[in-house]
Amino acid sequence: MKKIVGILGITCILAACSVTRKYDTTGFTIDKNYVYYQDEPMCELVGIEFALDDHKLVKELTFKVVDNSNNSKITELIAFLHEKHPDYEIEIEIPFEHMDPIDHHHIKVD
Repeated sequence: MKKIVGILGITCILAACSVTRKYDTTGFTIDKNYVYYQDEPMCELVGIEFALDDHKLVKELTFKVVDNSNNSKITELIAFLHEKHPDYEIEIEIPFEHMDPIDHHHIKVD
């Protein structure tokens, strides 16, 4: 029974990681607290959270978009940041003024 639980646990971890593997993270770089996409600043690290959630310590990095030109790359940005910081949950804040008026009703989350 312990063997089955262990295999299921590993499978769940691998499945969670595979969600972000399908995205192309080419073009993203980090310099200090900023993340760049194709040498243009895309977001800034604005907070680090530690929380107790369901009896587990959760660590989260919060980034704020600084430019709306690459909002179509948010999913790839999350995949890139997850690769760099696998022990943290990643949150991206997009201020409404950085969104196209039509886009905020049709945000696609895969």
